[in-house]
Amino acid sequence: MSLLSAFTSARSSLAAVSQQSNLISRNVANAENPAATRKYASQSASVFGGVSILSVSQSSNQALFRSMTAANSTVAAAEVAYGALDSIRAVIGDTDSITSPAARLTALDGALAQYAVTPEDPQTARAAVTAASDLAASLNATTKAVQATRTDADRQLADAAGTMNSLLKEFEKLNGRIMAGTATGQDVTDEVDRRDQIVTELSGYVGLNVQVRSGNDMTLYTDSGITLFETTARTVEFAPQSSYDAKTVGNPFRIDGVSVSGSSAGMPIKSGSVYGLLTMRDETAVAYQGQLDEVAASLVNAFAETDTGGTSWSGLFTIATDGSSTDLSTITSKAGFAGLLAVSANAIVTPTLLRDGDISGKGVVYNTNGTAGFADRLNDLLSGLNEQRSFDGSFGAGTTGTISDYIGSSISWLEDKRSNAGDEVDYQSTVLSRAQESLSNVTGINLDEEMSHLLELERSYQASSKLISTVGDMLDALLAIV
Repeated sequence: MSLLSAFTSARSSLAAVSQQSNLISRNVANAENPAATRKYASQSASVFGGVSILSVSQSSNQALFRSMTAANSTVAAAEVAYGALDSIRAVIGDTDSITSPAARLTALDGALAQYAVTPEDPQTARAAVTAASDLAASLNATTKAVQATRTDADRQLADAAGTMNSLLKEFEKLNGRIMAGTATGQDVTDEVDRRDQIVTELSGYVGLNVQVRSGNDMTLYTDSGITLFETTARTVEFAPQSSYDAKTVGNPFRIDGVSVSGSSAGMPIKSGSVYGLLTMRDETAVAYQGQLDEVAASLVNAFAETDTGGTSWSGLFTIATDGSSTDLSTITSKAGFAGLLAVSANAIVTPTLLRDGDISGKGVVYNTNGTAGFADRLNDLLSGLNEQRSFDGSFGAGTTGTISDYIGSSISWLEDKRSNAGDEVDYQSTVLSRAQESLSNVTGINLDEEMSHLLELERSYQASSKLISTVGDMLDALLAIV
């Protein structure tokens, strides 16, 4: 080897060491960044013994990355469901809670039974009407909680749409820079890290199918096949409702013009917070509201008054906001009953009408003699309150039973949903944690390894410096001879 070739080889080695040292510095600086991957240099040796850096690469594992994003989507959906159900549960409590509809119904049954024992006592009459008011208020409050949950889900969907559009626009710019940089041999590893981070963030909203094509081009589809990004970012659309009641139907959530949920959706998504929010808003909360409305309708019917013409009028319980009586034959839908349920204004003013009849004001009198000890109507009401009834089975809480049975089934249904969602959060969080840990072990930055590599570079630097110094001394000796 000539002195010149030795010098060239040592100089190229120093240049390579410098570049690799810069990469180690970047790795160390990003050691606490979970989105950063380890960067390393791909180098080549020349026929004369020199080295050069061909490109900068990064550690990656697409299989583990897909597992991590899939788990992230599942966790996000479960967390949404659990959080919403927990907020409803906090309002109604369980069957032992004094403010729950179940407890309020038990209190009404007890107060009505006490009034039947002492029908001449105006205080027990007042207590029975108060218990009925408490039950109506409990159903009203639960309805407000359910509809507030739907309203909040709608707001979160609007936020999700805005954030997804912003992320997709940034993704489009990054993907373009990465493709251009890959084609010209530039270092685009930091851009790739940020692109992957965006993919992770998007996976929290919808389940993703990620594909990497030639030229480092990436495409994104939902887990149902709707295009999120292919060459260009697709638009996410959603228009929130200002408020919700039991009859409000939420607007569709669209990606690339395609609705992602509901019976009209041809390609419904299967995971992610958007899936969880839509399921809560349009299915779970609607079903529970239907159960509450079934209870309210049954209460109205149980205390109804029927005139001589066979027309049934709402009695103690009414669904009119002003507390006035309603012809039950004119009602075509129970939707929203639980939110509108109230105690008749006449019963509040004159509680003894519960014993005597004509709460409706339609001339339906049961205590025709005006006897203070008359208890037949009260006993009939007790029997009606505890008789077997039919319920709409599509809401998931059963088809037959007493009102008390149905309320118990409803609470069990809600608690089962909440418990399953909580278990899913715990399990999928563990899966996500393991996937993140596995991915980090393969692609993450290990400070011990970086320091070890830095020591190797230091020895290489020393050897190259020594070689250059030796070549210099030999050249000096040659020049001295000449």
